[in-house]
Amino acid sequence: MKIAVSGYAPEWLPDWAALEESLAAHVGGAVAQGAELLVYPEYGGVASGLIGQPEGLDAAGWADRLAERAEAWVGLNAHLAKAHGVHVLAGSTCVRLDGHIVNRTWLCTPDGATGHQDKAILTPYERDDMQLSPGQELNVFDTALGRIGVLICYDSEFPLLARGLVEAGAEMLLVPSYTDLPAGATRVRESCRARAIEQQCLVVNAPLAGACADCEIYDVGTGRPGLFCPPDVGQPPSGILAEAQSDAAPGWLIAEVDPAAISMPRLTGAVGNHAQWAEQKRVPPPGLISLK
Repeated sequence: MKIAVSGYAPEWLPDWAALEESLAAHVGGAVAQGAELLVYPEYGGVASGLIGQPEGLDAAGWADRLAERAEAWVGLNAHLAKAHGVHVLAGSTCVRLDGHIVNRTWLCTPDGATGHQDKAILTPYERDDMQLSPGQELNVFDTALGRIGVLICYDSEFPLLARGLVEAGAEMLLVPSYTDLPAGATRVRESCRARAIEQQCLVVNAPLAGACADCEIYDVGTGRPGLFCPPDVGQPPSGILAEAQSDAAPGWLIAEVDPAAISMPRLTGAVGNHAQWAEQKRVPPPGLISLK
């Protein structure tokens, strides 16, 4: 399977037609290189709001603006996935549900079907400034490429969420992310690598790239697109299958991967993190030993 991981960099455009043209060209660039699965970053859907002229909106205002255009955004991504016969994880955006707004991405398939995943655990900025609400469930998508789970950015830093997806059958984990500081990018990257070790599976990280003026919720993106695996028998000892060379570089990182081979250490590896996960429950809560 050939996976294309995007360091997508949204920018201000004059109208929706220009966005359609820009995204079509971007998707076409990955398809031309043989990609079957295209992974876009968290808040890639901010592109739907960067139309026309800045309006001086605060963070909550931007969440409303994106929510108004969410249906058109997923429609555009689904159209491109079907037109090119590929799977596309759309850049996440804000979606209004019964009076509250969530951070949502969609997996779009070649036959036009879509399935969504909402961010389960929000950052303080999303809670307080954007006034978003957390997602209430995790989903595993059964596709022609295998069973796929999605952890949006901060969700990747919580091991039990990844474990839940894997126990539900996920064979690979996609992690779209947006961080505006190097420390945030490091947290997500190292969390992805840890999840690959713990669950002995493929983990793909797609960070938002570029820089943008006059957008309260997107100023600069940090991080490098990467594909990670368990560092074990038959896999790179670094646990890095592929990684962009520069920080948040626009464009595509494309790699040929075999998720089944990447998960083979579950059966033949030097360690059994995946199989022995439940043994953690055998160990009782820590006791306090005073050495004063």
